[in-house]
Amino acid sequence: MNNNITARLVSLRPAEFSFQFATEQQCHACHSPEGVSLSLNGQIIHLPALTLLHKEPLPNGHWQATFTCFSAQENKRCYWQLKLCQPAEEMRTPQPALPKRHLYAWSEKERQKRLCWLRQHTGHALERVSTTGLQAGQLKKNLEGFIGSVEVPVGIAGPLNINGQYASGLFYAPMATTEGALVASVSRGASAITQSGGVATYVLGQRMMRVPRFAFDTVRDCLAFCAWIEDHSREIGEVISRHSRYARLIEMTPKIIGNAVHLAFIYQTADAAGQNMTTTCTWQACQWIQRHVPSLLAIRHFIIDGNLSSDKKASWATFAQGRGTQVIAEARLTETACRTLLRIAPAQLVDAFHIVSEGAVAAGMTGLNINAANVIAAMFTALGQDIACSHESSLAQLQMRLMPDNSVYCSITLPALVIGTVGGGTGLPDQAECLEMLGCRGEQGRARLAEIIAGFCLALDISTLSALASDEFARSHETLGRQRGKRATGGSHRDPLQRCFQQARYTPAWGFRPPVEIRAVPWQGNQDSILTANCSDEDVLPMGIFAYQLQRDDGAKIDVVLKNKPQNEAISRLLRAVAAGCNPRIEQHLQRLLPLLEFSQARERETQIIQQTVPAFTRHSPQLYGLYLDATHSIIIEERLQNALLLNSLSQGIRWQAEHINAALAGIAQLHAHWYRQQTALTRAFHHLVIPDAQAISSMIPLWQETAEFIHREHGALFSAELLHEWLAFLDTSAESWREMESMPRTLVHNDFNPRNIALREDDLRLCCWDWELATLHIPQRDLAELLTCTLPATVSKQEMLSHVEFHRQQLETLTGEPVDAAQWYRGYCLALRDYGVRRLSFYLMLHHVSPQPWFLPLWECWGHLVRLTRHDA
Repeated sequence: MNNNITARLVSLRPAEFSFQFATEQQCHACHSPEGVSLSLNGQIIHLPALTLLHKEPLPNGHWQATFTCFSAQENKRCYWQLKLCQPAEEMRTPQPALPKRHLYAWSEKERQKRLCWLRQHTGHALERVSTTGLQAGQLKKNLEGFIGSVEVPVGIAGPLNINGQYASGLFYAPMATTEGALVASVSRGASAITQSGGVATYVLGQRMMRVPRFAFDTVRDCLAFCAWIEDHSREIGEVISRHSRYARLIEMTPKIIGNAVHLAFIYQTADAAGQNMTTTCTWQACQWIQRHVPSLLAIRHFIIDGNLSSDKKASWATFAQGRGTQVIAEARLTETACRTLLRIAPAQLVDAFHIVSEGAVAAGMTGLNINAANVIAAMFTALGQDIACSHESSLAQLQMRLMPDNSVYCSITLPALVIGTVGGGTGLPDQAECLEMLGCRGEQGRARLAEIIAGFCLALDISTLSALASDEFARSHETLGRQRGKRATGGSHRDPLQRCFQQARYTPAWGFRPPVEIRAVPWQGNQDSILTANCSDEDVLPMGIFAYQLQRDDGAKIDVVLKNKPQNEAISRLLRAVAAGCNPRIEQHLQRLLPLLEFSQARERETQIIQQTVPAFTRHSPQLYGLYLDATHSIIIEERLQNALLLNSLSQGIRWQAEHINAALAGIAQLHAHWYRQQTALTRAFHHLVIPDAQAISSMIPLWQETAEFIHREHGALFSAELLHEWLAFLDTSAESWREMESMPRTLVHNDFNPRNIALREDDLRLCCWDWELATLHIPQRDLAELLTCTLPATVSKQEMLSHVEFHRQQLETLTGEPVDAAQWYRGYCLALRDYGVRRLSFYLMLHHVSPQPWFLPLWECWGHLVRLTRHDA
C-alpha cells in the first residue's frame, strides 16, 4: 500500500466513483496493483487495485479522476466503504456573487467578468457559449447580463407559391429548429400546395392592446369613470401621439368587473409587434388620466395591465377578437397532388380532418390546428420575433372540405400573429439576414411576413394531417427525427461504454489485461456509416462509432474506435420506415422480404468475419483489439486509422484517382483469391451469411419494380424513362442472370465496397477495409462494380472503365494461379453492375426520397453512365 492520499469524494455509483485530488500525480498514484489508502473526511479508507477511467483538470488547479475496480465484487465493497464514510449534509458557505448592477453593464469587459465568475462558480469553461459574433454594446435593448450566444440550426423549407395581397411569388422559409422531420414535412406540404396552384393569403387587420386596471369604491364610480373616459378620448389620444410616431390608438373599451374597470387600449402599431410601445403609451395615458380625473372619482388602485390583454398567453378572447396581425391562407389541393405528393386520397384527408376536429372539441381546444406552433416557433426564432409570443400566435382555425371535383379546400386563420419587422430581435445580424431573404426587413414588411407565415403554417398542417392519416407520422419521425445514440465525453458525465473496455475479450494484438486508462477523444473519422447513422437507438449503450485513447499496462497509448452497431430489429425498423416514406406497397413488399435481404443478421455476420486471422484479411483491415459480446451486444474495439488517404471521401466529394482505384482492387483481390471457389468452406466458417438463390431473387422482383416505378413518378429527372426501361428489362431476366452468376466462380465479397468503408494506408497505398456486416457469397465482380460506381466520374470513358475491370481480373488470376477467362469475367462484371443497381441502389433511392443524401447523386449518375457503356454487352 502507498502512503495515504488526501482526496474528496465527488460522485459515487455502484460501478465507478470520482475523486478530486490536489495534483495529477495523486490521480496516477491511486492506480496501483497493491491498492490505495485514501484520506476522506478525516477517515482512512483502504481500497483495492483501481482502474483509471477518466481524468481532467479543474479550473481551480485540482484534478478530478474517475475509477472502477477489476471485478463486480470489489466494486460493491468499495461502494459501501465510500458511502458509509460520507459526512452528513452540511450547510454550504454562500458563494460570492456578482455585483447587483452587473445586469446593466453591456461592455465586452463586463461580459468577460461575468464569464470569469461563472467559470469559477460552476467549474465549466463555457467555451461554446462564450464564442459569439454579437457585440455586447449593441444589445442594450435585447437583454441584460449578456455572456454569449447559442447556435440554433436553420433549415430552409419550400418552395411555396404564395398569391397574396402583400406577398407574391415563390418563397423559401428559414426555420430555426432541432426537430427532425419538421422542415421536410413543411416542404412536402408546400410542394402539394404549389403543384395545386399556390396559396392565397389575406391580411384582415392588426391590433395590439394593453389593458390597465383601475379600482374604485363602488360600481357607480366605475360607470362614471367609463363615461368620463369616453368624453376625454380625444385628449387621451393626443397624449399617446406625443410618445410614439407609430402607435395609433383606435379604440378604448372598458370592462367592469366588480368595483374595477379594465380599460382596453387598442392600437395599430405599423410594422412593429408593438408590446413595448403600447405599454409605454398606455402608461403615459394612465398618468394623464390619474392627474385629470375628477377628485370625486377616487382611483384607489392602478396597475398597468390586469392580465385581460392575455399578453403571451392563449385565450378565447384573443382567438375571438384578435391580437397582433389577423391573417388567412387558403388553398385548393388537386387530387393529383394529394395522391402523388401527400400519398393519400382526398376523401381520406378530409375524413382525418373530421377525426381531429372531434378530438379538439372533446379536449376543449381553443381553435383547431394540427401543429402550426412548429412553424411559428421555428420562424420566430430565425426571424428575431418574440419567441414567448409563439404561444398566443399559434392560435389557429384549420378548415378542410371535399369539393365536387375531388379537390380539397383548405384554409387556416391565424387571429393573433404577434410579429414585427422593426425593433426587438429583428435588428440582430443573423435574424436581419433571414428577414431580408424574405423581403420583409424594415417598414412595410409586417403584412408580407404575416402572409408568408400563414402559408407555411397551412403547408405543415396539410402535410402532418396527411402523415397521420396514412400512418407515416410516427415512421417519418423514427427515420428523420429521433436523436441517435450519443454519449457525453469529458466533464462529470458518465460514459456507459467504458465498462465494455473492462469486460472485453482482447486479442493478442492488444494483450491480456484491460486498459489501465480510458480517455474519450474528439474524432472526425469515419462519418459515413449509413445504417449506424440512421438507425434509432433503443439500446442501453449508445449506438455509434466512438474514439478513445487507451493506455496498456506497459504504458503504451493506443488510439482505438469502439463500434456499437445496430441490432437486427433496429435495422428492420429503419428499412420499414424508409419504405413507408415512399408508399405502402413498397413497405408491404419489403416487410415480406426482410429475412431474405443481406441486412438480416448483419451485426452477427461482421463479428464472425473480422475474427479471421489469414494474412489476406488482416493485411487489409484495421487491427482488431477486442470484442465485447453479451446477449444483446456485439461491440468491436479496433484500430483508429491514422494518416489514411481518402477517409470519408464519399461524403466529402473527393474524387479517387486511377492509382487509388487499382490499389483498392489489388487489396480486395487478395481476399477474393483466398476464398475463391471455396463455397463450402466459406458457408461453414461464416454461418450468418445470407446467400439468395434464383427463387429468392424472383420473389424480390415486385419490390424492385414498385420502387423503380415510384421513383420514376416522383423524380422523373433523376430516374428517366430510358433508365426505367433498362431497369425493368433486367428484372425480367434477373432470375436467369442470377443462375448465370451462380455458375461462375464465387468468393467472399465485401458487398459494401465503397469509399464509406475503405481507405488507403498513406505509407504504401495498401487497402484498409472495414464494416463487413453486409458480406456475402458472390462473384468477385460485385465488389468491382460497386467500387467503380462510387469512384469513377460520370463522364468516364469505356476504355478507362475496362482498364480497371481488366486490372482486377489480372490480379485475381495471378493470386489464384489459375486462368480467369476474360470474356466470362467481363460478362460477370456487366451482370454484377446491374445486380448492384437493383438490389442496393434501390434502398439508396428510397432513402434519398425520404431524406435527400448529397453523396448519392454523383453515384447514381455514374451507375447510369456505366450501364449505358455496357448496354450492348450485358
